[in-house]
Amino acid sequence: MRRTAETSSTSTRCPCFTNDRKGRNGMKRPLVLVGLCSLLTLAAAVFFGAAVSFVLLWVCAAGAGVTFVYWRTRRAVVFPLAFLTAAVALASFCLYTRFVIEPPRALDGRDLQVEATVCELPVRRYGRWYCVVRVDRAQGQALPRPFKIRLSAQKMPEAEPYSRIRGKIHLFLPPGGEGYSSRGYYASKGVAMFAYLYGYEGVRILPPVSRPPYYYALTLRRRLLESVKALLPPDEAALLNGVLLGDTGGLSDGLISDFRTDGISHILSVSGLHMATVAELMIFLLLSLRVPKRAAAAAAGCGVLGFMAVTCFVPPVTRSGVMCLLLLAASVFSRRADPLNSLCVSVLLICLANPYAAADVGLLLSFSATLGLVLLAGPAARFLNGRLDRVPALSPLVRAVDGVLATTVAATLFTLPVVLLTFGSVSFIAPLANLLELVPSSLMIGFGGAAAVLNLLLPQSSLAMPFALAAGLLAKYMRVCAAWLARLPGAGGSASQGFVPLWLAGTVLLFAAALALGRGRRLFPQAACLSVILLLTGVFSYQIPRRGAVRLAVLDSGTGVSAVLTRDGRAAVVGCGGYHSGAVLSYLEQQNIRSLDALQVLTAEREELACAAGLAGRFPPRCLVSRQGNRVDGFLQAAASKAGRCVLYRQNASVSLWGAATVETRSCGGADAARICAGGISVLLLPGAADAAALPEEWRAPDFLVTDAPPAGQTPPAACTVLAVEGGDLKKSDAAARDRRRLWTGGCGNVVLQFKGDRTLSIGREK
Repeated sequence: MRRTAETSSTSTRCPCFTNDRKGRNGMKRPLVLVGLCSLLTLAAAVFFGAAVSFVLLWVCAAGAGVTFVYWRTRRAVVFPLAFLTAAVALASFCLYTRFVIEPPRALDGRDLQVEATVCELPVRRYGRWYCVVRVDRAQGQALPRPFKIRLSAQKMPEAEPYSRIRGKIHLFLPPGGEGYSSRGYYASKGVAMFAYLYGYEGVRILPPVSRPPYYYALTLRRRLLESVKALLPPDEAALLNGVLLGDTGGLSDGLISDFRTDGISHILSVSGLHMATVAELMIFLLLSLRVPKRAAAAAAGCGVLGFMAVTCFVPPVTRSGVMCLLLLAASVFSRRADPLNSLCVSVLLICLANPYAAADVGLLLSFSATLGLVLLAGPAARFLNGRLDRVPALSPLVRAVDGVLATTVAATLFTLPVVLLTFGSVSFIAPLANLLELVPSSLMIGFGGAAAVLNLLLPQSSLAMPFALAAGLLAKYMRVCAAWLARLPGAGGSASQGFVPLWLAGTVLLFAAALALGRGRRLFPQAACLSVILLLTGVFSYQIPRRGAVRLAVLDSGTGVSAVLTRDGRAAVVGCGGYHSGAVLSYLEQQNIRSLDALQVLTAEREELACAAGLAGRFPPRCLVSRQGNRVDGFLQAAASKAGRCVLYRQNASVSLWGAATVETRSCGGADAARICAGGISVLLLPGAADAAALPEEWRAPDFLVTDAPPAGQTPPAACTVLAVEGGDLKKSDAAARDRRRLWTGGCGNVVLQFKGDRTLSIGREK
């Protein structure tokens, strides 16, 4: 059902321009230039922020004026058009930030009594419910316009789509600052703020005022999700819902991590693969029923539009859906489809609607992968076929394998810069993983979709069971295969080091210089060798100073204490607090951790215990340390089942790590405190719920204090304090922001201490 890379490709010569008989430059595909410039400009705007973007706006406007006045550049067309497109994109970004994003963010840290409309289906993650709602009114607060927030609660009230919620909420900023952080990602979805409900007694649920078409799409989505869950076991149903409908809420952190390590996380993002499968299935079925080709293409377009609505119109879905609709429209009107033009038009439409769409990493990956398929997959498939297709009897199999390999290589090369800069990791087994997983995922989409629809329409019949059985077996195979591949030695590597952006920029400059000096690709091999030398130099210069060193990272996990000790690929986690529960898992993956030697929970909060359970599923700890009362919790029991041994204590416990550090834990009322000693330096981790008065005397003068509550009366004095708080709480404590002896996370990144021995250390920050 999938098109091979060779049949879906287009010519790569002169993608944007052509020359007439007099040698003058002409625009062959102006929308390609406009779409590319818009996306790249907005990606840079997201990275630098609104203040720098405003300056760049005038620079680009001046560039457009200069290139338009000078006759040579005006005649070439490309320079004035590129500068003008960049200026318009930057202007739209600044205006959108000023009038849509900034007004809600001014409410950071406020408590409001609001009435909000449910916009999306709620999802459950880390023991909490999350739902996107639109705040329509606030008591005692004038709102310039309604805005969307992500609302969280431990117990979400039962509410259908577009019903109204009245209650008291606390507003706070998403974690991260400017750039590709959680804050920018949610802005790409139109969500400006996070919030949580205060209690449940005062919460009222009101029926919907209206039911727009999207209400029925969300209702259908919910029923399809429930249909899949009724047909398959939980693990297989979660994977099928994630691949088919983009609902990753039921997926474990371990499975998501395995897919990312294997380089196949794009399978979990609804994009071109899904749209092509839906369109081709519908066209195949309609043509089998003798429906005319044009009518079949039009009906497939309606199916694609409906599928876009069911998958919530997220940017990757919108991009692939618009591109698919343009290609189907070409069939309806008997025109030749241009994949490159359709790709850039779809991105342009998305960026016009929301300039922050460039902050959606899924959109960037989807666009980059599709661009690679359009430009490189066809030539790569022909190259492989010319050298491997030598036996006629095996020709169909060889060409199919070559098509998958060419598709993988093209998509991997074009998405590599995005992956390196955003995820900080690279997969070395992506070609093998795609070869083993791509075709089964396409088959699972077809079988799973048929099973879900048949079970929804005919719940009492058994027509859906054969399709459900096939989809379940494929889902089980994909889970087992992904886990096996992720645990192969050298499956993935970290690229979170600071030299990676410099290496990427240097590589681009090297190839640009080789292209200019060699007037072609003659110097490309030399440029590739120099690029490898630069990469190896960066790797060794990064690893040599860290060999044998003990590092302590205080993670930017929101409102909670979460710290990780690392040394030579081994780690110990002390505290898993904070609403950003994936921070610990992401950090361990970025550091290429091979063994989790200890896992210590400091509080009995549900978020921390749920995070510990998810962490143990991905990195089974050799030792789990916890207070005895926590053992009855279901999340902690799940973590204990994966641990090599458990250390349960009433008052205190001590763990020695690598002969270079010790972690002592003591019960202090509502939470536990931990003291880390390494290199002659002591670090005290003191959650806000812990009673500082219960600390022993020798703990009361640490070198560093890490806490999620601003220091007050009985807090031990320290040479330096690290505040693990959110941005709103930091603003409330002006003294903390002015005190040079205090550091903070607050959306600014992790605070890292590297112990060098003899009471010396270095302090840095990592994002």
